[in-house]
Amino acid sequence: MAICGKVCKKGSFDETKITPGQIKKIKTLQRHVGVDDDVYEQLVKEYSGGRVTSCTGMDYYEAGKLIDHLEQLAQKLTNNWEKRHSPCNKYDCLAKRDETMATPAQLRMIEAMWRERSFAKDIDKAKMLRWFIQRFGVSDILFLTKLDVRKVKRALDNMPILSAGSSAKRRRQYELRVQKGA
Repeated sequence: MAICGKVCKKGSFDETKITPGQIKKIKTLQRHVGVDDDVYEQLVKEYSGGRVTSCTGMDYYEAGKLIDHLEQLAQKLTNNWEKRHSPCNKYDCLAKRDETMATPAQLRMIEAMWRERSFAKDIDKAKMLRWFIQRFGVSDILFLTKLDVRKVKRALDNMPILSAGSSAKRRRQYELRVQKGA
């Protein structure tokens, strides 16, 4: 039984590997935007953290970020590119895991709560969330159990929700502390 179409057939999806659909979409966008091979390799290197120069070596989430970037380029350059989302939400492909593991809805909730409370810049929010979750003995959000979700949620509930102004103020305070410590 498929969770989200052909990509996520039961028992065949590995969240750490790029899917054939993502590879196809990256190549289509590359042609549509007119990105040459050298620029393509640099983009893949940037979005994979310098690990690979071909999209086939990327993982699922790195490929998703690259696709988003290429779709934004296509929209800006051509004005006729229509962004098409997959029929499933983020983490829905993880729905058929062990019943002790966190559900996709719980993982999305944790990310949403973190976005409201983190003072990090947008590009650093994912990295900071991973660091925060490691405090609970879990290396990545994908490996949270339902028990871990309760602990993380309780900790996030105790953090204040930040407005745009308070977020910028806390970021400046953090940068000043880092400069003094260095």
